[in-house]
Parts: sequence; C-alpha cells; structure tokens
Amino acid sequence: MKASISNDGWMGIAPSNQPITMRSLDFWRCENDLIRENWVLVDLLSVYDQIGVDVFSRMREYVQPL
Repeated sequence: MKASISNDGWMGIAPSNQPITMRSLDFWRCENDLIRENWVLVDLLSVYDQIGVDVFSRMREYVQPL
C-alpha cells in the first residue's frame, strides 16, 4: 500500500507528508461462509525506516549492558 503520514499523524508518528510504502499481511477466519475475524499485520519497522527513525538504535539507548 502506498500512503503518506499526514494531518494529525498516525499511531504517534508525526505527519511528514512523505510518501511511504506499507507492507502488510491479512489473515481471515471464516465460519459458515462468513468472515468472522480479520487480523492485519503491518511492517512498522519498515515504515519507521522509511521516515528515518532507527528503532533498534533507540532501543539500545534503553538497554543496559550486562
């Protein structure tokens, strides 16, 4: 999916109006020929990478070496 983060942002990400690509997986559970549940997984690490946020670097700031 191609989109951009705009207006009030998305999931706490500030709007940048920069084009991004979101990869996702959809899982459906059907019962009696009807869709009963739908799970959607979005590759958020890829989204953050596209807007210049290094998630793993930020995580390392909070991890104390043993």
